[in-house]
Amino acid sequence: MPHAVPPRADDAPEGPTLADVLARGGTLAEAHGITREMGEVIAGLAEGELEAGRAEAARAILEGLVATNHLDPGAWALLSRAHRRLGQPLAARLCAEVGARLAPADPPVRLARAEALLACGERETGRAELALLEGDEQVGARARALLAALGP
Repeated sequence: MPHAVPPRADDAPEGPTLADVLARGGTLAEAHGITREMGEVIAGLAEGELEAGRAEAARAILEGLVATNHLDPGAWALLSRAHRRLGQPLAARLCAEVGARLAPADPPVRLARAEALLACGERETGRAELALLEGDEQVGARARALLAALGP
């Protein structure tokens, strides 16, 4: 049986090391050549799992996504949604807060935070955030529906 030959130093891949990428604020995804488009495809797969009622599968996909790109607010918002579907409001809140810190003005991220607040029993704070989103063209319909469901 042949033995594996260890790579020589001159066989090492060129380019920055993982440590270099992380030291300058990059991500594991960047270090491994995972493009933004690839991340969007992965997030789309997770969203499809959520829509199909497979929240556990979506959670697993999204945990991998945020591990490789911890700077993706949309992935954190989706992960928050998965945790809510799994009945894990505190995990949902944590993920929503990370997303909101990364993109405080992003309407879908703000909506995820509002929904996580409601799931944790923070009704007035969640309601206030929803009220700010009512007029948004992306998430306004969902915000209005949630406000109507909450009642006066």
